[in-house]
Amino acid sequence: MTANELMIRQNFLNKVLLKDGDNELSKDLKVKIMRLRIKLSKVRKEFDEDVQEAAKGFMPEGFQQLAQKQDKTEEEQKLFNEQSAKLNDEYNAYVLKRSQETVDSIIDTKFTDAEYNEILEVNAGNDVEINGQKLSAPDFLEVFYSLFVEE
Repeated sequence: MTANELMIRQNFLNKVLLKDGDNELSKDLKVKIMRLRIKLSKVRKEFDEDVQEAAKGFMPEGFQQLAQKQDKTEEEQKLFNEQSAKLNDEYNAYVLKRSQETVDSIIDTKFTDAEYNEILEVNAGNDVEINGQKLSAPDFLEVFYSLFVEE
């Protein structure tokens, strides 16, 4: 599984409700979901730290000072724009390559049909927003099924 696939799964898994009103997942399923959330969060944190470190490494000397300068001369503005474009290009290339890498630790992110049915019961009214995209509960649960349920 690539880092990008893992982060997509994390985004969806974090939106699953463990309890909604009187409906509640079984203790075993709650534990499984929480363990998986924690594992995925650790990988996500490592990814975010790597990306931040790369951004710092790509930053040219004096860039921060130039970025904070209020009244840039025309020459300084041109230099800043060039450095910004180069920094963004290198950063984006790194993030793309890093997100396509295979995650070292094997993380089983699959649920059985019975577990999915339990999740479905509790999350039937769970409209969510993922990366700024609003999904109705049926759409969310359909994507969740395609990402997590063993066939």
